[in-house]
Amino acid sequence: MLKRIANLPTAVQHSLIYASAIALSKGLALIMVPVSTHFLTPEDYGRLDVLQTLADLLSIVIGMGLAETLFRFAGSADNEIEKRKASANIFGMAICLGTLALILGQLFAGPISRLLPGGIAELDTRLILASLSMVGTILIPLAWLRMSGMAWSYLIGTAGRVALQVAIAVPLLFMGFGVTGVLCATLASAILLCSWLIWKQLKDTGISFEFSRFKTYSIYGGPLIFVGISGFVLGSFDRWILADAVGTAEMAQYALAAKFGLITAVLIQPFDLWWHARRFSCLKEGDGKTRCAKIGSLGVVIAIIAALFIAAAGPTMVRLLTPSTYHESIAFIPWLAALAAVHNMTSTLAFGAMSENTTVRPAMIDGAAAIIALIAYLTLIPIFHAWGAIAATCLALGSRLAATYWVSQRSLKLPYQLRRLLFTGAIGVLCVSLISSAPLSWLVLLQNCGIIVGFIATATAAGLIPIPKKVLNMTAQLLNRS
Repeated sequence: MLKRIANLPTAVQHSLIYASAIALSKGLALIMVPVSTHFLTPEDYGRLDVLQTLADLLSIVIGMGLAETLFRFAGSADNEIEKRKASANIFGMAICLGTLALILGQLFAGPISRLLPGGIAELDTRLILASLSMVGTILIPLAWLRMSGMAWSYLIGTAGRVALQVAIAVPLLFMGFGVTGVLCATLASAILLCSWLIWKQLKDTGISFEFSRFKTYSIYGGPLIFVGISGFVLGSFDRWILADAVGTAEMAQYALAAKFGLITAVLIQPFDLWWHARRFSCLKEGDGKTRCAKIGSLGVVIAIIAALFIAAAGPTMVRLLTPSTYHESIAFIPWLAALAAVHNMTSTLAFGAMSENTTVRPAMIDGAAAIIALIAYLTLIPIFHAWGAIAATCLALGSRLAATYWVSQRSLKLPYQLRRLLFTGAIGVLCVSLISSAPLSWLVLLQNCGIIVGFIATATAAGLIPIPKKVLNMTAQLLNRS
């Protein structure tokens, strides 16, 4: 098996390894669902969710766009020495931010725990904040592994952390430590992974504290905090308004559909993990702009294919995994999968804007999109409920995609085949609307497979999916023989 993978093109090899890392991490995390729900009361599970939401928000601030900063400055370095120097300094910046986050987090853990809903214990707040302080210190070495093509090490790091977390959390839950046990497992696994990654990073690049560089990196990475917060608004805030407008029962249908729709992003992630780490270095190669445009266009097609797959498979997954009271969510899945694809396309086509020395313009675009979403949520959700949330998100993400493409092309003009991309995107929307959500049967399966294959054929005919030279040569030989 490993020999077969080694014979594949490097891009395919790394994408498969990243896909394995994601699959292992998600599979191991899935083990915790029945265990944690068995040992935690609903109130405890709710407290754990509150702390996780806090972690999601604060990780955006502490992370400070450091991974993208690494890709921008180390990836576009003129030589290997400068590449390693940039990486060493960004790693030093991550250490400084982590130390500051640890000190401030422990100082203000008491007030923060009292502000959180659900009666969160101060000890639990301290544990989650301590884990969060290592976000940047973990993020930078993992990004360096991706950028350096060390996909196997990345797999060991990401899947290994989840495995450690599960291995520690399960016995602690059995011993009755509850939420505190889960958080202790999170902290312990973070410390172990952080120690290993620090050792690897010091070995590869070392660490530097050239504070004159920190200003440049902050100008680039700082605005990405607002990008992350805007993403949080576009990704989660609609459920808060929906719960207030229609109650938690109807909101639960939408929330479940959103979870399945977001699997689209998981399917696209192997490509993103490979491409986002290498696009700046690819730009510096011969004919780099053309190659970047082709790979970016392929990323758009992959996003649409992932959305079509979830639109087809999601309804069956809901029917198999949930009771019939949740089956109303099926109607929302295709469109939420499509919106997840649009969100990903924006990240792919934002390369030009991300190639500048600052990320102010992407932050402004995302901030504007978040404002549009908030106004549309408040206007449409009370009237159209879940469909209003979908329409509002579509308006915000569509505007964001168009603005991002326009700004990116002004910053770095890449030779995208725009008409073909627009045509293929329109066909993708049509295919999503044609996907059947009916109970699984041979007819439904054939219909949905036919739609997906038809889209792939259309994208290939449009020249957006590259055909390997071996296939072309074999086809030419067969035609010559006939």
